[in-house]
Amino acid sequence: MKKVVIEVPKDRTEILQAKFADTLYSIDEKERSTRFTLYVPDEIVDDLIGRTNGSIKEPSVSRPIWQGIIPDYESIMNEDDRITLIEVSTPDFIISPFVEKLKKKLGYIDQKEDKTPIEKIIATTETYSKFDQNKFILAAIAGIVAIIGLFLNNIGIIIGAMLISPLLGPIYALAVYVAIGDMKTTLRCIEILGLMVLMLVSIAAVATFALSFVTDLALTSEILSRTDPNAVFILMAVLLGFATMIALSKGIPEGIAGVAIAAALLPPAVVTGISLVLFPSGSVKAMVLTLQNVVGLIAGSIIGVTFLHIGPRDLFAKIQSRQVITRVLWFLAIIIGFLVIISFLL
Repeated sequence: MKKVVIEVPKDRTEILQAKFADTLYSIDEKERSTRFTLYVPDEIVDDLIGRTNGSIKEPSVSRPIWQGIIPDYESIMNEDDRITLIEVSTPDFIISPFVEKLKKKLGYIDQKEDKTPIEKIIATTETYSKFDQNKFILAAIAGIVAIIGLFLNNIGIIIGAMLISPLLGPIYALAVYVAIGDMKTTLRCIEILGLMVLMLVSIAAVATFALSFVTDLALTSEILSRTDPNAVFILMAVLLGFATMIALSKGIPEGIAGVAIAAALLPPAVVTGISLVLFPSGSVKAMVLTLQNVVGLIAGSIIGVTFLHIGPRDLFAKIQSRQVITRVLWFLAIIIGFLVIISFLL
């Protein structure tokens, strides 16, 4: 059960009231605004937002791309829009015969699966689309742990590094923002992901260089296995990216789902840094393998969010988001083709 609070200027009250005719709601009239408080089953929250979409916008303003319940919130920004408020929360419990009858009437009483509202999905990605010092520190620690595991040829330590690696976040956010057509934030996610990978390579190179003065470093099988690029790894990365998005949509914890991303990305990136110091001739192969995994994971993640029908509500935004997805996938396909050719030449 969800509690939905919607506050709008008075001139939009009647429009919204008609939308809520079949729901349980109360009205609080204020001097300049009206606040609706609704109690709706979880299963129809997304449908409610869809029916409300566009009802509280200024009719004279063209509709831009936006991924929330108020399509023109970013462009209008007048005094009335300061009043507009959408809030969704989960009460401890609600006892309402009306709500139970509503669920039966709409056929949701036996529905086991409900769709997560796009607003909630976007909210979960916001922290990954911004530079977070703590996540970079965590990625650095994961890289150092992976270096230890690789030199000790200990798969358990390498898996431990994967468990603490935060590499899933930027890829997940990137896929979601591509799906809603937000290229500005998509580019920011690519920048964050690129910086993380570059940091892992740099830390591995510096750590390897420092350790080489202390002890003899052996090229273990775990290291050498990450210096053999193959087109099959691209397919594996695409499948891992797709599966990870599906897993997240089913409520599997990020720490578990993220292991798949880290397994494909963390060790090759670290091996790239190691090879730059110990055997430069293998660094190109390790770098190609890393790029294969990065591109494959991104492609698979985008395919995954598309399969899950994640996208904006606005019709015009949907059209533009499909164009963005198509262009991005074609671009990724070209890069994948290029990497496949290189893998055969190396």
